Amino acid sequence: MNKSDTEKIYWKGICAFIAVARSGSFSAAAEASGNSKSNLSQQVSQLEQLLNVQLLHRTTRQLRLTEIGQGYLEKCQIAVQQLSLATEWAIENRSKLAGEIKMNAVGGLIGEEVIAPLLIEFQQAYPDIDVKLDFSSQRVDLLSSPYDLVMRMGELEDSSLIARRLHTISTKYVASPSFLQRYGSIEHPSDLTHCPLIYGSVSEWRFHQGETQVSVRAEQGFQIANGRVMLKAALEGQGIARLADVYVEPYLANGELLEVLPLWHPSDTRLSLVSPPARYQLNRVRALMDYLIEHFSAKYQQVMLRT
Repeated sequence: MNKSDTEKIYWKGICAFIAVARSGSFSAAAEASGNSKSNLSQQVSQLEQLLNVQLLHRTTRQLRLTEIGQGYLEKCQIAVQQLSLATEWAIENRSKLAGEIKMNAVGGLIGEEVIAPLLIEFQQAYPDIDVKLDFSSQRVDLLSSPYDLVMRMGELEDSSLIARRLHTISTKYVASPSFLQRYGSIEHPSDLTHCPLIYGSVSEWRFHQGETQVSVRAEQGFQIANGRVMLKAALEGQGIARLADVYVEPYLANGELLEVLPLWHPSDTRLSLVSPPARYQLNRVRALMDYLIEHFSAKYQQVMLRT
């Protein structure tokens, strides 16, 4: 068997294997793909012979992936997805910017009043691009997810992704004047252990002053992963809140909130735009990244200084 024949068997076998694994049976895969059940079975068997591994456990009642089969499926799906993106890239490079961009971002004030308006403006400038925006805050594996672009907060772990800095957020600890009158002055982070706190997904608050670092575990008070609700609770005097500057600056300016422990600096939070390398090759994805990076800081400042 020559190299060309072997490659054809590999490709047909991979396509058949993915179809069967996704469908859960040879019968369902045959119906969905238009191939015969025997044809798919033969193609998967030939693939297993070439690989010299078993990908599927077959019984008369059940079909399931082997451990190797599960790993092979995940890698094959990524490879097929990259081939699809390569085709899109080739077509896109001889035509105007068009197609779909799936983006994941944090919600709340940043997502709804900064990201969303910028995406609306972007779509007005490029009407042939369809942006699908998801505000779910789940941490996704970009290499295997359907997203082309993700906005992430904090340090990035996966160096294989394309990451570009979007903005740096300053974190503030704030409380209402009435709350501070009831609980007295807060002079050291350890004083927070005696106060009700308003916190979201971050329950370990870290402070530093020079070389001194202090961590406080937020355990008592009000927990909800929604910045607007946290802000309202702080304004109502329910506790000390940890919030991004975009939420609190207008209220610090008019005196409705006071900053707590201003000499103890929390770490700033980095906002980044992240894309898998294959999707970053698409002109439309790069165009959106460029647009957000160019306009984000001005829009963020506008929202932060609202009255």
